Amino acid sequence: MAMLEACINTTTTTNRKRKQRIFEFKAFPKSIGDRPAPFRDNIRSFLDEFCEQIEPQLNIWSTLLLCESNGVVFPFYVIEEHINDHSLRPFCCHCKFVGWGHHFVCKRRYRFMIPSYGDKQPMRDYDRNNNLELDDSYVLHGLIHCNGFGHLISVNKLDLGSANSLTEADVMSFWDGICTSLKTRKVSVADVKLERSMELRLIHGVAFKNSWFGNWGYRFGNGSFGVTEDKYRGAVQFLAELSLDKIIDDFKSSRHRNKLQRMICKYQEISESRLSSLSELMQCVLEFKETREIERAILSPRKVCKYEHYAVDDESRNSMCLEQFLTSLLDADGRWPPKRVEYSLEVIVKLLKQKNDAMSTHELRESARVFVGDTGLIDFVLNSINVLSFENCIIRRVVNSLTRLVEFEICEAAYDLVDMKPVSSLWKLEPRWPKQRLERTAKVIANILKDHKVLNRGRNGAMSRKDLRNMASKYVGDTGLIDFVLKSIDNLVVGNQIISRTKNPLTRLMEFEIRDRNSEEFGSEEERDVYGDILFLYKKVLLGYPLWNSVSQACRLVLNSKYFVKEWELGVGNAEFMTLTCRVLPSFHELDTELTRPLPPGELVMVTPWMTIANLREVAQGALRDTYCMMNKFVVGQIGGLKGIQDEMVLAYAVEAGAEVWVRGRGLDLSTGLRYEGGDGYEWESRVECVCGAREDDGERMVACDECHVWKHTMCSGIDDDELELGEFVCGDCDAKSKSELLSQ
Repeated sequence: MAMLEACINTTTTTNRKRKQRIFEFKAFPKSIGDRPAPFRDNIRSFLDEFCEQIEPQLNIWSTLLLCESNGVVFPFYVIEEHINDHSLRPFCCHCKFVGWGHHFVCKRRYRFMIPSYGDKQPMRDYDRNNNLELDDSYVLHGLIHCNGFGHLISVNKLDLGSANSLTEADVMSFWDGICTSLKTRKVSVADVKLERSMELRLIHGVAFKNSWFGNWGYRFGNGSFGVTEDKYRGAVQFLAELSLDKIIDDFKSSRHRNKLQRMICKYQEISESRLSSLSELMQCVLEFKETREIERAILSPRKVCKYEHYAVDDESRNSMCLEQFLTSLLDADGRWPPKRVEYSLEVIVKLLKQKNDAMSTHELRESARVFVGDTGLIDFVLNSINVLSFENCIIRRVVNSLTRLVEFEICEAAYDLVDMKPVSSLWKLEPRWPKQRLERTAKVIANILKDHKVLNRGRNGAMSRKDLRNMASKYVGDTGLIDFVLKSIDNLVVGNQIISRTKNPLTRLMEFEIRDRNSEEFGSEEERDVYGDILFLYKKVLLGYPLWNSVSQACRLVLNSKYFVKEWELGVGNAEFMTLTCRVLPSFHELDTELTRPLPPGELVMVTPWMTIANLREVAQGALRDTYCMMNKFVVGQIGGLKGIQDEMVLAYAVEAGAEVWVRGRGLDLSTGLRYEGGDGYEWESRVECVCGAREDDGERMVACDECHVWKHTMCSGIDDDELELGEFVCGDCDAKSKSELLSQ
């Protein structure tokens, strides 16, 4: 096997029950098989058969996955969370925002996670994500409640340090296969994916009339600001069918008309069929971009320049100084004294300098063993090196494009390296924000500056602080965080770029500019042209359409449609089992006084057709008690619609397979606070009634009226997002009511 990286060490324990197996990544979901049981039972058998419990007290399970293309092994974690009165976060914000806040609180929920490759602390703050901001700290992060309803929180590319990394589509297919095999019922996702500063749900929606997640069966689930599915479908259809001839005619007075015409002609020559609509043009541009990326990955050899600075996500993107490197090594494994670790590193550096060329891992290991002796220590140091600054030199790990072997090389440090600040330095200045949020905000700012530079063809690439702040606030809700990052920027290194801050000598305003750390700009000229074309269509055509408000309104409707849902068919069963949905029907008094929200979906049970009615009551009671917090002592008294039928009646003669049956009983725990996944968001003081039509918390910024205590969107109430301290707020209804009372006096 090519590489077994240090991430395997994070999944080892001193007392193993069995040797941990390794499964092929793409084949793993199919190896789980088709299981004839509900999710709450399937997940238990899955953990028992395919995973090893590595942290019994925290209920963390792990299995190892193999990337078939390059032999890299990485961990896949499953965390079982038990919900009770002592849980810090018993409710689910994702359920509330997607419209499932009326679901009963489940007793257990399961997180499926693949950390970034080489992450030394893969389980840190795994439950911190309580909002819709992009989370790239995990390659995969999904959550499924034990009733089979779940949420895809994040999906990202798995960078394995070689050309054979796994794409977002590969990870998405893996997640979809897991959900299918475990009999998940519904999964939601908030489509907040960005291509630098562009919202992909608008680009993909116009091009393909659906979200990117629609490739795996996800459809419109819930909209913000009162957007319904019909409005979303109508907006996407309207934008996709915009005639290119009409667009050119509408741009006749715009300074962008000539560029738009040249772009359409360019892609008309590339396309094999005539381009007549905006959807067809967008598809052609996106397909051309994807083709160029594939050709570049296959045909372009890996170029290694003497002073090239490599970028690998987050902290590993920036060269690490010796002190940081030794500290990280000792934190990861303290069995070797610091002096021995430093001596081993010095030996490696001297060997690389003597060779004056790249050395493979095996060659460097064997040479260092003569001086160090301890091969375990050598392997540990080599596995930890990514990009390291040592005595005016840069040591880095690379992958040979021909042999696909890991190699190490050394070169002189660039002259301006000492003047650069890594993104991680921001957290040291102000630790009140998590490091991941600071890094993400810096990336958002960098992406905005990149797009600004592409649109201006490299000329006038600087942006004023005000313009940059306003753009960043669309993607980062905390303006205080944005202000802190902008204030701290001074040759800030973000990935492979440097953001600098200067004062314009004419306007005397502070401006920000981005440049590449290498001599080359952002990719080849052809790549910049293709990306610039997409950016032009996004910002100048879709968001900047001249004099036609309908296009702007349609774009806003699509951008306000973030939540998409996939539903799996339940099926009716087979000759041996039949599927039934048992839905609890509370008493009229309970519905009138306590359980005032819409009734949640029923619970699935798999039963044999020859089971009796009495047995079905026992199975339904066990399933409900096992699943929901408020049904711990629930006693099923009657299966709805089957009253009067004797308990000995065989089920196959009383109910059809796949049917929904009502369940009545007693013992619902109405005193518990763990009723609904949406928490207390349905209380009278927390009800939502906005002029846009929203009646539930959709995750957008809201403010409560000081008179009627009804929550409304700040945007719909005319409140600027920059206003942090809202002070006293009286809604339009209460204001009109008070004025009417004054006039009547």
